This record gives sequence, C-alpha cells and structure tokens, in this order.
Amino acid sequence: MVNVSKFDDEHFVFFATRRGTIKKTPLSAFSHPSRRGIIAISIPEDDALCAAGLTDGSYDIIIGSSGGKAVRFNERDVRHMGRSAAGVIGIKMEKDQRLVGMVVMRREGTLLVATECGYGKRSSINEYRLTRRGAHGVIAMRTTERTGPMVAIMEVVDSDDLLIMTSSGKVIRQQVSAIRTIGRVTQGVRLIRLREGDKISDIARVVRDENGDETPTPEDMDGDQSELFGYGK
Repeated sequence: MVNVSKFDDEHFVFFATRRGTIKKTPLSAFSHPSRRGIIAISIPEDDALCAAGLTDGSYDIIIGSSGGKAVRFNERDVRHMGRSAAGVIGIKMEKDQRLVGMVVMRREGTLLVATECGYGKRSSINEYRLTRRGAHGVIAMRTTERTGPMVAIMEVVDSDDLLIMTSSGKVIRQQVSAIRTIGRVTQGVRLIRLREGDKISDIARVVRDENGDETPTPEDMDGDQSELFGYGK
C-alpha cells in the first residue's frame, strides 16, 4: 500500500520484485482504476512483487538481497515505463537468493539490516557507495549458517522503534537507539534471542514525529496524504 495525495506526473511508483527486477511508473498512470484492478507491473510466474515506494524522480534507492548484498543507485538511472512493462534488472543475485527489501532514501538516517536467525546491525548510509543499477552490490551483512539469510533492510533513526515478528507468532518491540551503529562489513549483533526452530519472519518500523506521535510503516508516506493507492502482493 502506497499513500498518495494526488495522481500527478511529478511522482512515480517505484517497484522491486523478489528476483531483483525494478521499475518506475508515473503516478498519473494509476489515476483511473477499475473495480477489477489494473495492471501495475508484469511479473513472470517464478517472481513476485517485493516492495513499492513513492518517489519524485530524484531519490537514491537501496535494494538488498537475502545473500547480504545491497545496491545503492539513483532512480534517474531507471527510465519511467508504462504499467504493463516488466522492468529492468536492479541487482544481480545467485539463483537461490531473493530480494528482501527496498529503501527509498528520504531521511538522513542509518541503514538497518536483519537476518532470519535474529542478528542485525545499523551502519551509516554513507558506507553504501552510490553505484548503478544492475550491480552485484556491496556487503550489507556477512551472512553465515549461524546468522541465516538476510530478511530485512530499512532506513532508521534513533527515535524509531522496531516491531520484530517471529514465525511462531511472537512480536517484540525494540528501540532503534539501543542498537549501536557499526561498520558495514561486520557480522552484526544479536537483536533477539529465538527459541530453537523459531525465525524472524518480518520487521516493521514505527516512526515518531516531533510531538511523539507514532506512525506505522510502510515507509512510503509523503507530505499531505489523503488517498491510498493499493496493490496486491
């Protein structure tokens, strides 16, 4: 779900799929939906939509893979396409890997990554050098059998909280400020102690504004929003 205020030509919906395909489509292309829905992106049977975000044509984008790699590029590297287009390659991955998340860089924060077995870390976004789409990426997390694959990547600041959800149905809330910022190539620290057989299934960010009010993610909230543009995963 992407929050929007109006369907104009100055904003874009940026898509990323599990197989590492990315696509940018003008927001105005979605201004005339039908009851049965409209095509947002063409996806082959062996792929699935992973993330979608609202951009203005100038943002840096970071996408991360389950293998612990991340690519940072400017969205100007991706030409805008029609709704039925399939997109272009965003990151090169091994066949057994998948995309786990996308960050539209809106704030001067840090990048948090987490793995399936409960490990994670925060690193300065400046450690992720700007490259071009389609690269293999740089190390975001050293994944091992002990840490498990990377399952989440997101931009955070000290005032944010995290909601960590496990495969057994437990939810734990944790302050981002309690996670120290360390180097990009390190293995990270334990975010949560899991029981045997349990795994992290997802992580959501809770953003606090200047008044201390909480706003849940997704991250794609932009200015004065009054409408919702929805899509199926």
